[in-house]
Amino acid sequence: MATEDDPPESLEAENETAKNSTAIENECLEEYEFDESSWLLCAGHIEHIVSNLVECRALLTKLKSYSTPNPIIFLLESQHIINNINSKCELFLRSSKTISQNISNTFEDQLNQNSNQLIEHDPGKRGPVITSSQKQYLIAIGPLQPELIKYPVNNNIDKVKRQSFNSSWFNEYPKLEYSLATEAAYCFVCSLFPKGAGKIFSNTAWVNEGVRTWDKMKSRGKSKLGKLEQHFTSLSYKASLSDYCSFMKNTNHIDVIMNRTKRNELITLEHEKEFNRQVIVILFDIVRTLSKQGLAFRGDGDESGSNFNQIVQLISRHNPLMNRWIKDISMRSYKVSYLGSRSQNEMIEILLMADTTPDISHKDRLAVCVRYINNKGEAMERLLEINEGIDKTGLDTAKQIVGILKKNTLNTDSLSFQSYDFASNMSGSLNGAQVHLSKLVGHEVYYIPCQAHRMNTFLEHGCNTSLIISNMISNLESLYVFFSAGTKCYSVLNKEMDIENKLQLKNLSKTRWTARAESIEAVWNSFEALCISLHNIYSNSSYFDGPTRTKALGLHKKMHSFDFIVSLKFMKNIMYKLKMLTETLEKTNLCIIDAANLVDVTINNLDEINKDNEAMDNLIQKAISFLSNLGIDPEADFKLHHRQKKPPSRLDPNSNTQVIYNINTFYRKEFKYVLSTLINLSKDNLKSCIDKMKPLFQMLSYPLKKENISLDVITSAMLLFPSNTEEAKCKDIDAVQAEMEILIGMCLDSDSNTFDILMNKSEEMKHILPWANKICKLALTAPVSVATNERSFSKLRLIKNNLRSSMGDNRLDSLMILSVEKDVVDKLDINKIATL
Repeated sequence: MATEDDPPESLEAENETAKNSTAIENECLEEYEFDESSWLLCAGHIEHIVSNLVECRALLTKLKSYSTPNPIIFLLESQHIINNINSKCELFLRSSKTISQNISNTFEDQLNQNSNQLIEHDPGKRGPVITSSQKQYLIAIGPLQPELIKYPVNNNIDKVKRQSFNSSWFNEYPKLEYSLATEAAYCFVCSLFPKGAGKIFSNTAWVNEGVRTWDKMKSRGKSKLGKLEQHFTSLSYKASLSDYCSFMKNTNHIDVIMNRTKRNELITLEHEKEFNRQVIVILFDIVRTLSKQGLAFRGDGDESGSNFNQIVQLISRHNPLMNRWIKDISMRSYKVSYLGSRSQNEMIEILLMADTTPDISHKDRLAVCVRYINNKGEAMERLLEINEGIDKTGLDTAKQIVGILKKNTLNTDSLSFQSYDFASNMSGSLNGAQVHLSKLVGHEVYYIPCQAHRMNTFLEHGCNTSLIISNMISNLESLYVFFSAGTKCYSVLNKEMDIENKLQLKNLSKTRWTARAESIEAVWNSFEALCISLHNIYSNSSYFDGPTRTKALGLHKKMHSFDFIVSLKFMKNIMYKLKMLTETLEKTNLCIIDAANLVDVTINNLDEINKDNEAMDNLIQKAISFLSNLGIDPEADFKLHHRQKKPPSRLDPNSNTQVIYNINTFYRKEFKYVLSTLINLSKDNLKSCIDKMKPLFQMLSYPLKKENISLDVITSAMLLFPSNTEEAKCKDIDAVQAEMEILIGMCLDSDSNTFDILMNKSEEMKHILPWANKICKLALTAPVSVATNERSFSKLRLIKNNLRSSMGDNRLDSLMILSVEKDVVDKLDINKIATL
């Protein structure tokens, strides 16, 4: 057995061993040096650092030329440049450390390999060509070009097109190869020399997986080149062919690798890549800002005048990086600028990685949002997609929703609840989307109507039950339209209004009745200014035309009617109560348990108002006093508009037996019409909502009681989980009951009476009480409203307006999501995105 001290068998053998080792080392070094992604990347970083030093020199030159330099501006500009240099130096150090380690590892791996290692002739089984010996072997036997009677057919190609390889292509393209293993075409020289200058943007399919699209291989005229012509005339192929020729002339070809011109080209290329990356970061930031704010990208038909281009021009006037990019556009290949609409669309899509409403181009849009609980136990709502609603039937809408969920890789087996507005095609119990969705996903998905929509609809129905309330709302709309229609009338009102103490007139939302509370408040606080303005308009015949003066006189009389005054005072209180309720119901973190409690409290409050005749009489008396101060007799006005009609004596000979009819009884009756409708509709809705989730309400509603945690209640609660989940199949009900009793016991002494305390405690104890935590999460998952959809539709009106009605659907959907989900967009790392 030989030891380290034993002499070698012969000096010649020792020299031969050393020679072979040196040859392998040289091969490894030359192969790695030619990889442009290695140490030349660091050289590019240094080139970029040097360019920043030129900016330092320019700044100092400018400073010396000023007679009275500004020290603050100098320090700010110099800090900006030094910070850039510092970031580039840190990047260089990180890259150089990583690349040096990679070089060492690669060198050791290649050094341990046999330099004469055999390599497959078939390009599909060949793998990377590492050593010069392997290249010499392959060049000696040439490209694999088997001539078969019939080549395998690619069944993925239409039968009317070419489905197989053609051996005549070998004559046209001598460096073309065909793999019998993968049944695909390859490029011989590109597989030997895949890396190097000019090959960064090469099509790797010709080296790695091969090309099998036989129907697209040949050209169809000069305007539409085939894949063969595209590749064998490309710059990357020519660069590989140049390396191939150099290798043939000199097997070691170290002179080619060390060629200064090529090395300089690579360093310059890396420098340009870093420069381009920084420009792309700025462009991404512009796209993100415009998208997040819902602003238009384009202009009025002229792309150069678009918002996107104008912001780029603005930045270029203050940023030398962007300024150079703009100036060098004409010098780049194909005049690439990344400022066109196509580039904008690509950047919008890269940043991205149910309900319906029509947009400005009269297309229905279906917005699909998901509500889920994050790992912190917080309720989150995210907008998935906004697509065109092609068919508004319940079945087709449900199909579209399921398709969107699957497209976004969401498991429909975990779908627990669904919520829509009050439209019959969505909420219908027989043929609505909510019925068909459960059938499509294979289990019952409990439907919870949008509580905000319901309260809004109930208020509308309640107001329509009283003629005087309905007329008051119409008069509010008439006042807004009259003063906002033109500048002449508005200027008169503006002179009379003290803006600090009075509210501007508000438009009446056609869909959100609770928003009318602001309009009522504005008219009440600005009542005097409105009356004076109307009087000045209808009394000024020299400045206003006849129709305008007539409208002003009519509105003035309506504002001084007792019906208007008393309705305004009554609805001001009711509207604001319901407005505060709906705003609370629209909060994302609200639980259905707390929402039901809020609705119940509001119903009780309205019920108390309905029963309190004395309070109603006091309100009527205040309205009487208010109108009396204006010099108007309320009693006379009431009798003029609401004179009691007694039936003929032939129908009722004892007319004195009729119910007492006076100003108080009349208006109390009108108020009760509104309140009774609101209360009854709200109670029915609340009962329906609670019935669907009764087990959760029994366990989790305040005041909490351990007695409510029975086995029957727990069993019913577990059935609310989707039937395909492990929760619904749980057999250990006793364990779930024990966990819920412990959780409830922990929260009995809490001063708060909201679900938040219970949810937070379950999240703290989720490792100990996992089933209790799952039940609390289920309750929090249940939707209260579709407010996220509504907010997305408000963005729709901003993003797709009359000036942007021709916007494509894909661009619109992407911009909508970016605008709605601002918190996610703000967290995007555009530096990483720019390197993708």
